[in-house]
Amino acid sequence: MSKITLRLRSDLQSPLDASSIRLDEWVQLSIEEIERFELRSQSGPVAIGDLFEVSVQSDVAMPRLVIDGCLRLVSGIGFQHKLGEIVCQSNVGDHAGSCMLGGRIVVHGNAGDHLGSPMGSRNVGMNGGQLIVNGSAGDDAGHRMRRGELWIDGDVGTRLATWQVAGTIGVAGNVGPNIAYGMRRGTLIFGRQPTLDANRFSTPIPLRSAFVSLLGRNCQASWLTPEFLKSLRVCRGDRQIDGRGEIWMP
Repeated sequence: MSKITLRLRSDLQSPLDASSIRLDEWVQLSIEEIERFELRSQSGPVAIGDLFEVSVQSDVAMPRLVIDGCLRLVSGIGFQHKLGEIVCQSNVGDHAGSCMLGGRIVVHGNAGDHLGSPMGSRNVGMNGGQLIVNGSAGDDAGHRMRRGELWIDGDVGTRLATWQVAGTIGVAGNVGPNIAYGMRRGTLIFGRQPTLDANRFSTPIPLRSAFVSLLGRNCQASWLTPEFLKSLRVCRGDRQIDGRGEIWMP
């Protein structure tokens, strides 16, 4: 197994599309091959080695990609990611973790729009794995999510978890309007009281679930303290489409 580190040589001046990076394929490449790997940019293809310093460490426990430097203009990081861990040491752009299938992505900063959502012509968003954002996220996070876990320590924009099919999303901060429109199943966990459409979601009642204690033991979200978990209430919806999703809130 290999740990690959990309260190940005200087701040990017225009958007960069990183959706072609596949960690499960990159672990088979040499440093020279990674440096020659091309990404799409506004000015045309650009080689990784022209933008990043590349280093590789062998004999690690699992495949790992660490990206260091401001990635605010980089979209599609972790697209269809399925094996190992991707760690971004700063803010990232749109579509981080889109169509993710497995493994883990950690963002030490904020994420743009469409976090863990579909991209292009695909109609399924995050479909496995664990996506963790230590900061806030933009609009349309968790759209059409089917499996996996999405944890956000900060705030989230509008249209969180629209048409969610399954999976778990946790948000510690504030959430914008149009939450869980068209939600079918799955679980949303909020650290603060959200504003929900009363026509779409049932009246909250005290939460009684064996899953709560398991969540407290296994989840890495520091805001899910034992005291907080005991205070949770639950409502269900989206009733307009006979949805059976659950929203947990204090």
